[in-house]
Amino acid sequence: MTVDKKAIALSFSRAAPRYDSVAHVQRQVGEAMLAVLASEPAAVASALDIGCGTGALTIQLAPYAEHITALDIAPGMLAVAQQNDQQRVISEWVCADAERLPFPAQSFDLVFSSFALQWCDDLSRVMADVYAILRPGGRFVFSIPVENTLRELKLSWRKAESRYHHVNDFPALAEIQGLLDVSPFLTLQLQERLDVVYYESVRELTRELKTLGAHQVTSNRTHSLTGKKTLFKMMSNYEHFRNHQGLLPASWHYCVIALQKPR
Repeated sequence: MTVDKKAIALSFSRAAPRYDSVAHVQRQVGEAMLAVLASEPAAVASALDIGCGTGALTIQLAPYAEHITALDIAPGMLAVAQQNDQQRVISEWVCADAERLPFPAQSFDLVFSSFALQWCDDLSRVMADVYAILRPGGRFVFSIPVENTLRELKLSWRKAESRYHHVNDFPALAEIQGLLDVSPFLTLQLQERLDVVYYESVRELTRELKTLGAHQVTSNRTHSLTGKKTLFKMMSNYEHFRNHQGLLPASWHYCVIALQKPR
């Protein structure tokens, strides 16, 4: 997968004003991540949130760090996050790419990232850069969706039109585990989790994904318009997943990972 960073910045900037209204899974993921932080409640001097989005989760880092830096590639997200930070919890705002972190070595005691690193081309590079900017003993806590995320939607599209990708690809769990195995980080926790969100219709799901900014943003995506016939075929395929309660599931398979730089 090659990620179009300009498309990401534009997509999430557009999504920013309404993002929190549909970020159901993101809130559940955030709660799981905060629980990891709470296992070591002592506050550190400085923390960085990579892909801070609207700042809803970043603000909740306040008990865990005295100085918080919020970073996002989307200017629109940063603007909304600044509006949301009414208590002025965030010390610094940075608009930058997660694959080009603009910080000197050993700048932070905690690096935090929730559902952002899947938009990076080279996760190993991000991990190496985070390792460099952490102080000895510092922690890297992040969450990332993996390959079976939105499997129902992906399968429905594949049966309707096998030539093109309509859903973003996510890294395999084995790929992430392989990166951890060769990383200098110590692995403190690796939680594999599955959350399922239910919808009354496929259109409700796709509208929500668009509102989240989480639609196709890979640079090799197909730019041709999808015909109505293909779209209806996809929607018909998705109906096979409808449960006994009359609802359609959308699966989010993800990992919550806590790493530590050796002291």
